[in-house]
Amino acid sequence: MKRYSVIMTDEVHEQLFTHLVRKDGQEDLCFATYVPSVATKRFTGILNEVILPEKQDREVHGNVSFNSIYLERALKIAKRKKVGLVFLHSHPHPGWQGMSMDDIIAESTMAPAVRSVTSLPLLGMTTGDDGAWSARFWKKNKFEKRKYDRLWCESVRVLGTKLSITFNDELLPPSFDVNKQLRTISAWGGKTQEDLSRLRIGIVGLGSVGSIVADILARSGISNITLIDFDSVEEKNLDRTNVLKSDIGRSKVDAIKDMIMRSATSPSIDVTTCEYSICEEEGFQLALSCDVLFSCVDRPWPRQVLNFIAYAHLIPVIDGGIMVRTNKTNTKMIGADWKAQTIGYNRPCLECLGQYKTEYANLEKSGLMDDPSYMKGMEDSGFKETHENVYPFSANLASLEVLQFLNLFISPSGISNVGQQMYHFVIGSIEQDKLQKCEPSCFFQAIIAMGDCAGVTVFGEHETAKNSRAMRAYSNDKSLVE
Repeated sequence: MKRYSVIMTDEVHEQLFTHLVRKDGQEDLCFATYVPSVATKRFTGILNEVILPEKQDREVHGNVSFNSIYLERALKIAKRKKVGLVFLHSHPHPGWQGMSMDDIIAESTMAPAVRSVTSLPLLGMTTGDDGAWSARFWKKNKFEKRKYDRLWCESVRVLGTKLSITFNDELLPPSFDVNKQLRTISAWGGKTQEDLSRLRIGIVGLGSVGSIVADILARSGISNITLIDFDSVEEKNLDRTNVLKSDIGRSKVDAIKDMIMRSATSPSIDVTTCEYSICEEEGFQLALSCDVLFSCVDRPWPRQVLNFIAYAHLIPVIDGGIMVRTNKTNTKMIGADWKAQTIGYNRPCLECLGQYKTEYANLEKSGLMDDPSYMKGMEDSGFKETHENVYPFSANLASLEVLQFLNLFISPSGISNVGQQMYHFVIGSIEQDKLQKCEPSCFFQAIIAMGDCAGVTVFGEHETAKNSRAMRAYSNDKSLVE
C-alpha cells in the first residue's frame, strides 16, 4: 500500500502562510502547483509555484470561496508546466486540520477537472493558524468512473535550514517507550521524541560508519529505518563494522537489520532492506520514500546520486567521509581527518564541497573504476582511492553525522545549520565552515524541487552490485546443497 506525503521549501511555506493566515482571522485560499516524486512506497507532491489570487478571483466573508476564472487560470498554468495542481485554504485553528463538508464538496468537485487537464491527482492542503499543514490527494477510483477517493498524507514537510514536519497522527502515530528511553527523553522532551520516532530514515552504505549510525538511531528511538547496500559481510569487515562473525557471507542489510532489532528501543520498529545500490533504480526509488538520508558511501557515483536526491527531491542528506594518510609502505600513520556535512536546499552541495567529482562519477558508471589496470594509470595521474579506516574513526564520524541530523530536525537553541565540520585526529581540533555556497554555475541549484520533472536519470546498471548479489545467491544455493 502506497503512502502519501508533501514537501515544500520554507520560502514557499512563508509565501503561503503570509497569504492564507490573515490578521483579521478570516479564512483565505489560493492555488499552487506541484511536481511528483514517485517512490517505491510513497507518492510525494513537491510544491514549486504559488498562484496567488488576483482581484475578483475570490470572495472573503469569514469563510472564503473562489470564482471559476481563478481555477481556470491555475489549470492553464499547471497544464503549460506539465505539473499538478494544489488547492490550499486556511482554518483558524492549530495543528493537523480535518475537513468540513464544504471543504470536501469543493475539492471533490474540482478533482475530475484537475485530473483531466493535468493527468495528476488534485492535492488539497489546509494550514492551521500555527503553520501546521494537512494534505490529501484525490485519486480516481479504479472501479467507479465518477468517484474520486480522498487519500490522506502521512506528513507534510517544510525544509529550510531546519526540517519541520506536521504528522498525521492517525496514519503515523508516535511510537516510543518511556522506560527504555528515559534518559533520551530527558534531553529533549516527549514531544520531540514522538516526532523523532515517526521519521523515515534511510542509511545508504552499511560499512563501518553506516552500521554505527544504524545502531545509534535504533537506540535513540527511530522507528522507521531503510537500509540500502548491495554488498556482503566479509571477514575484513569484522574490525570496523557492527556485525558478528556468523554474519560473514550474508547481505549487509540483513546483518544490520538483525543488529537494529537487538538494539532498538522503539516498541514498534520497522526496518526495510534493499540489496541494491543507490545507483540502481531499485535503491534510488526506495530512497525517495525517506524523510532524511545518511550518506555512508565512499565512492563518487553514489554520492552524485544522493546529491541529486537532496536537491531535486528535497530530501536532506547527511554525509561524511574519512581520509587516513600513511607513509609509502603503509606502516605508519601520518594523519587522519574526517568530515561531516548536511546537504540540500539552501546548503552547498557535495560536488561544490569537493566530496566527489563528476568525472570520477562517470568513471565509476563506466565500470573502469573496478578495472585494476586502468586504476593503476589513474594513480599515476594523481588520482587516489582510499579505503583505510579503523573503528574509532568510524565511531567518531558516525556520531558527528547523527549530531548533524539532530541539529537539522531538533534545532537546539534555534541552531539548525552548523555547517561542514572537519575533525583532525592528530592535533585534536575541529574546524567549522558555515559560509560555503555552491558555485554560481552549479547544476544542482538549477533542479531544486523539480522531482521527477528534473529530466535527468542518475541511476543505471551497476555491474559490481549485480555480481555481489549473484555471488551471494550462488553461495547460499551451494550451502543448501551441502
